[in-house]
Amino acid sequence: MMTTDMQEQTLAAGIRCHDAGDLQGAERHYCEVLRVNPRNAKATYLLGLLAHQVRKVDLAIGLISQAIRLDGRQPTFHARLGESFRVVGRIPEAIECYRQALKLNGRHAEFHNGLGTLLQSQGDLPGAIACYRQATALSGNYFAPWYNQGLAHQQRGEFDEAAHAFGEAVRIEPGHFEATIAWAGMLQAGGHTEQALAQFNKLAVTHPDSPQVECAIGVGHQAMGNHPAAMACYLRAIELAPDFAEAHYNLGTLLQSMGNDAEAARAYQRATELHPRLGPAWSNLANALVGVMLPDEAVEAARKAQELQPRSHSVMGNLAAALQLQGDMLGAIAAYRTAVELHSGDYPNHSNLLYTLNFSPDIEAQSLYEEHLRWARQHAERLTAAAAPHKNERDPQKRLRVGYVSAHFKTHAVAFFLEPLIAGHDRAAVELFCYSDVLQPDEVTARFKTLVDGWRDVSDLSDDEVAAMIRADEVDILVDAAGHIGGNRLLVFARKPAPVQVTYLGYQNTTGMSAMDYRLTDAHADPPGATDRFYTEKLIRLPEAFFVFQPPADAPPVGRLPAERNGFVTFGSLNNIPKLRPQNFRVWGAVLARAPNSRLMVLGYAGGVFERNVREMLAGEGIEGSRVQVVDKRPRREYLELHNEIDLALDSFPFNGHTTVCDALWMGVPSIMLEGEGYASRFGGSTLLGVGLGELIARSEGQYVELAVALAEDRERLGELRRTLRERFAASPLVDARRFASQVEQAYREMWRAWCATGSTASA
Repeated sequence: MMTTDMQEQTLAAGIRCHDAGDLQGAERHYCEVLRVNPRNAKATYLLGLLAHQVRKVDLAIGLISQAIRLDGRQPTFHARLGESFRVVGRIPEAIECYRQALKLNGRHAEFHNGLGTLLQSQGDLPGAIACYRQATALSGNYFAPWYNQGLAHQQRGEFDEAAHAFGEAVRIEPGHFEATIAWAGMLQAGGHTEQALAQFNKLAVTHPDSPQVECAIGVGHQAMGNHPAAMACYLRAIELAPDFAEAHYNLGTLLQSMGNDAEAARAYQRATELHPRLGPAWSNLANALVGVMLPDEAVEAARKAQELQPRSHSVMGNLAAALQLQGDMLGAIAAYRTAVELHSGDYPNHSNLLYTLNFSPDIEAQSLYEEHLRWARQHAERLTAAAAPHKNERDPQKRLRVGYVSAHFKTHAVAFFLEPLIAGHDRAAVELFCYSDVLQPDEVTARFKTLVDGWRDVSDLSDDEVAAMIRADEVDILVDAAGHIGGNRLLVFARKPAPVQVTYLGYQNTTGMSAMDYRLTDAHADPPGATDRFYTEKLIRLPEAFFVFQPPADAPPVGRLPAERNGFVTFGSLNNIPKLRPQNFRVWGAVLARAPNSRLMVLGYAGGVFERNVREMLAGEGIEGSRVQVVDKRPRREYLELHNEIDLALDSFPFNGHTTVCDALWMGVPSIMLEGEGYASRFGGSTLLGVGLGELIARSEGQYVELAVALAEDRERLGELRRTLRERFAASPLVDARRFASQVEQAYREMWRAWCATGSTASA
């Protein structure tokens, strides 16, 4: 008979074997005790612990559960059972075990840490962080809960808190590689780039051949705008580890930030080949493919990203952009709405949603207006309410300080209208500032710089910093040249950095913001009394057209009328794809049916979903495929040359063309337009009116068809327009920059006088 003392001695011998790694000896001693006393809880537990260690987890669960039934007062038993449940994925049961252990001993730091890891695995990050904090409060030099707390804060996007926790982990274990690289990474994410680089450079000394360190240093250089250094780091990481997916991914982000979408797409593609479940790489690949105009491939990549990150608002935004480029506007709108639902603070995608809604014929003006107000309430109005009073000198006759804010001081459609305005300003009347958000300056950017008194590159500055800069420059009138199109800085305007703020160009609707005082337009695009109620801004109608155009200096000569050499009329639509709605093709099909042997050229993407949809829609109108040509998008010079293959342009509706109409007229191609009630369906008509072709503006779909067919049949009229349109355009007010700028300056002066007359220093 084994006495109690003998049992304890045998258990002690088993524990010594256990500690020494002699698991067979330990098992022999534990079993010897249980043979004489099957109810010995400690021996049962230790045998279960041994089973856990040799990965016989089901056996471990049975034995430790039995030990708890024999003696449920031991907190360690419950915690160990929790670990066994965790290993087999029975997380709720594991959590309950740890909670029970803490009820029995709430001052055990390891129990708090263990419960924290389980809660974190279930997505309960606040609960996990509370556990880790309790663990570190009980044992300040306990590495694991500091490190785990850092991971939890990182998941929540709380970079400063994560940096603190990782820093404490490094203090406890200074040589810990993962903790150090995580610490530096969070310092970097929190904007403490120089501190982060210092830590990464230390790691580079201790780990000279670490691709992870090279990548991390590259991210730091990239954040500081040192692109050559970042490039060298990423390439070095790839040299060290060619199959390191993160290095290829980071290289892609760098290339994309430098405007090289084609090379970025290749880097992302390689990253996805190496790590097929790397969701951000798929998402960024979709974005890069949109940049190189490969919509079908972009949609495919975005769908893959969506599978991997179904709750990511950025993935949904990239999917929406790809669908929009493919022509699927309903799909794009739905994806943008999902992005906004997933992240209420995602104001860029919320702006993208507004822009996309403008293309929908199914949304009423009032509903669209309310959507803009919703954007402003969600993102802008609280900033406006907090804006400080302005201290600008209230002199109605002073030389005005006018600032233009844009990401399009470069080769871009907006610049075709903005550059002549700025160039035409009377510098004695206005002192000009440009706040440029251009990431990749070009020769157009260089021209803009020569036209202004103050050039400010704000591409690396936050909205707060830009607003502070504008206030420091004492700008009187600040002009937005983006609205809700991509790259806008509306949240700078929300901070009300200038006493008078104006939105102009680029966007075809209201900003929805109370901080935006005025909008420049004309009486055709916004008939007095008809559209004013759909703007938060006061409409200022310029006396002629709302714009001035800078004709392309490298435009090819106007060619002979194509119908004269072809024997048939070629209609053309060179509008952006989102403007091409099903009703366009229905009406265009009617035009083609009424104009025998005529052809239609559509600019888009050949050979993919877009072309298939175009052909299917026209086939539904009885138009044979041989009469339809879909051509790929191309560089501007080649795009202009396409006009020498077109006799008559068919403009889009309900969203008109504008730049495309100007280009067509300059190339001798008249456009048939259909006007509606709102700005987006009328602003293109201001162009035709400006060159005296108001008779080509239809008021109904039926009239649109009649006008197109009648002009197509009038070869003499088409030929005359071909020969004279460029000269006619060049002689019109639409290209008289000084004349137009003086009209804008007069509008600015009236705005300024109105603000001066308010008689206080409060915001207008």
